[in-house]
Amino acid sequence: MGGPATELAAVHLPGIWGALRPLDTKRDAARVYAATHGAEIGPTWQEMKVGPFADEAAFAEHVEELVADPYRAFFAVVGPDDLAHGWLCLMEASAAHRSIEIGYVLYAPEIQRTTLATEAFYLAMAHIFDDLGYRRLEWTCTAQNARSRRAADRLGFMFEGVMRCKLILKGIVRDIAMYSMLAEEWPEQRRAMREWLAPGNFENGVQRRPLALRR
Repeated sequence: MGGPATELAAVHLPGIWGALRPLDTKRDAARVYAATHGAEIGPTWQEMKVGPFADEAAFAEHVEELVADPYRAFFAVVGPDDLAHGWLCLMEASAAHRSIEIGYVLYAPEIQRTTLATEAFYLAMAHIFDDLGYRRLEWTCTAQNARSRRAADRLGFMFEGVMRCKLILKGIVRDIAMYSMLAEEWPEQRRAMREWLAPGNFENGVQRRPLALRR
């Protein structure tokens, strides 16, 4: 129902706290592997379709496959030093229906619940709606993934329902929760996210105001 697959390409998207740029195997694989295969390896990978990986070489091979896929755009999430702390992906795009999904998000523990983590989503969402002109943005996760579902709520996505027994992930049948945001809903959320991300909203690293939900 999504229409023919549309080719996608990652670009450089600068922000205040960091940036998104095209994921690069040689530049980023070793750094992201080290950041995501430490003491918190279980929580990092438990809701992912793949991983964790046996070694850096296997991980780099997987990253090479990801960046070679013309129908998915993988963005490295980088700080001011341009070092990658994870990635996010644009996928399942249909130009005919102006619909796209943001997914396969891999954030190292070091950036989870940080301004950079939120800004990375903001940059991707602004690119999707303001630059590429899509009308519908989807967010999916397993129904049991409380962390991802809280993130969808916080970022202003609308919960649409649960697709029962939708996928088999790592040998387990999983229900998938579906969230979405529409182009007409984006301006209000864009304003809220810009206000939250402004440096003046933080004092000694602590937010003055929480990110307000659009609804």
